[in-house]
Amino acid sequence: MKHVLRLVAVASLALSAVFPAQAADHDEGALKTIEQTWITASSNTDRVTLDKILDDSFIDTTPSGARRSKSDVLLAPPPPPGSTQTLMNLEVRVNGDTAIVTGINHFNPGANAQPSDYSFTDVFVRRENSWRAVSAQMTRK
Repeated sequence: MKHVLRLVAVASLALSAVFPAQAADHDEGALKTIEQTWITASSNTDRVTLDKILDDSFIDTTPSGARRSKSDVLLAPPPPPGSTQTLMNLEVRVNGDTAIVTGINHFNPGANAQPSDYSFTDVFVRRENSWRAVSAQMTRK
């Protein structure tokens, strides 16, 4: 019986060491997917998807320093026709129910315009088992 209890204790310890890493890996992948979905929704003026990603408390600080609420973002005009955005160097840090995603957004406004790189920091919180963006800040590199 002691042997069985010891085996159960060792197995429990092993599982507790494995699952947090798997959860962190899952969260990292999920957050990277959300970032890509967010950029696609912004490019396509997909307000339904943006509404699902952005928390009601969302605040965005633009490269010019202006602050926008969720409703401001949802009502923003579409990007220029032919423009593209590419995310690069994504890094995800998860601390419990809060996550910070940093990276570079390579924005190409279209023909005959100079592309620009923007460093960004997005903050997410886990609400009811899903990640919601609560803050975003972008700075031109």
